[in-house]
Amino acid sequence: MGRAGLVSCALALGLGLGLAAPRPASARTSGAAQPAQAAQPASGPHQSTIEQQVESARNRLATTAKAPHPGKPESLTHPDLEHAGTGSASTSALAAASARPVASDALAPAVVPSGLPGLDVSGHQGNVDWGAVAGNGAQFAYVKATEGTTYFDSSYFSQQYDGSRNAGLVRGPYHFAIPGNSTGAAQADYFVANGGGWSADGKTLPGMLDVEYNPYGPVCYGLTQSQMVSWVASFDDEYRSLTGRRPTLYTTTNWWSTCTGNSASFGQDSLYIARYSDSPNPLPNGWANYTIWQFSDQGTFPGDQDVFNGSRQALADFAMGPADPVTVYYNQLGGRSSYLGSPVDDAHPIAGGQARDFTGGSIYWSAGTGAHAVHGAILAHYQSLGGPTGFLGYPVTDETGTPDGIGRYNHFSAAGSIYWTPNTGAWSIHGAIRAHWAAMGWERGPVGYPVTDETGTPDGIGRYNHFSGDGSIYWTPNTGPWSVHGAIRARWASMGWENGPVGYPTSDEYAIPDGRQSDFVSGHISWNATSGDTTVTSG
Repeated sequence: MGRAGLVSCALALGLGLGLAAPRPASARTSGAAQPAQAAQPASGPHQSTIEQQVESARNRLATTAKAPHPGKPESLTHPDLEHAGTGSASTSALAAASARPVASDALAPAVVPSGLPGLDVSGHQGNVDWGAVAGNGAQFAYVKATEGTTYFDSSYFSQQYDGSRNAGLVRGPYHFAIPGNSTGAAQADYFVANGGGWSADGKTLPGMLDVEYNPYGPVCYGLTQSQMVSWVASFDDEYRSLTGRRPTLYTTTNWWSTCTGNSASFGQDSLYIARYSDSPNPLPNGWANYTIWQFSDQGTFPGDQDVFNGSRQALADFAMGPADPVTVYYNQLGGRSSYLGSPVDDAHPIAGGQARDFTGGSIYWSAGTGAHAVHGAILAHYQSLGGPTGFLGYPVTDETGTPDGIGRYNHFSAAGSIYWTPNTGAWSIHGAIRAHWAAMGWERGPVGYPVTDETGTPDGIGRYNHFSGDGSIYWTPNTGPWSVHGAIRARWASMGWENGPVGYPTSDEYAIPDGRQSDFVSGHISWNATSGDTTVTSG
């Protein structure tokens, strides 16, 4: 393809972009009132994040609640009585085989297992004396907030959730799953909209999904094993999209085996195992260890008796969540309500840093550059050039508008940039050519926006970028970078570019009497302002 053809290609790639952060990049926040019926965490530095989660969950619920789902809906006739471990109360043989078994697993250990003591409660316990609970050594608590998409514990959730926190416990909310009544996503939305959100305040545990024996009908809620796996994944993905955390997953090994086929797909979630025995083992497939063990339904504390598998520091770390700078930055930009949209994967390591992809773009992080977002046509071109492992390196800005109001750009760590306009598309520029272009005034200089990436010359010696203002910048190791444009560039091109008689440029265009001139390795090309003629002087 000739050099003129490269310009045509550039024009053909004009792609629209979404919204982006202005230069300089700044954090975005938004807020919404809490649902009137739902108690929320006490105010703190992360309160705006909780508010955003509630707003997003409410908006999403309007759609997800209408989505088709497997199973036959059941009436929640006594949700105020259901709690983590309800399955052990059933006399049904099937329930006994699928929830907490009535044999050895249903017998509480002779001694309290090692670990940090805690408890889980629901409306079944009513108002709790949290001062006494803390005085007896409890370090954490899980509190039931919701069930299905219609029940919120308006009677006791606030007293239990806020009261446990005020007494110094690390606490989290939980949702009693009814997989036959609606999609997992809908129940995650309802949960987050009604007290189930998460904040990195060091006092809030990630929301817990309680999947166990069905107190209203079929043990597996009328779902096949594959449907149940899909349902749990739907809840998991939606909760993670809203809060940035994976939910804690409460279940029993037998129920998990019966209703999911002992799926190994959720090993990245923290396991809250229910087993009344001297050992929590065997664990469900996919988990090599547990985070919390519910070992009895009676003991020192109200409700169920639990232990956390780790130290106080480990519990604090679990509450704070993984130190993931990509997700932190995503939340600063507005999370799901930002131009990046919903996550499509977790933060994952790449060469020298981390990345995470979203429906509307990607965030890249390294220790030297911090976290920055790239999206739209610039992202597409960046990825085609190798992304962070390519010659541009990591982004050092978010996508930003150019001062002339026309274009968009990202700068990158390896002295490079990608610029985009509706007419030119997205193209990269870097190194000595970019430095010279910047010295000439960037896109507001005489050559305009790039319309090619930096490209090697046919003789194998030089490099160049073409630009929208009928201009180019050429570089060689011996000459350095120089621009040529307008009528002088047209005459030079007609002579064979750098392979013509005058060779590479050795100056930018400059004023002479009656016109303009550019110097070249083997001569000059001048332009007369009166006649419009160009003259070539060799030697």
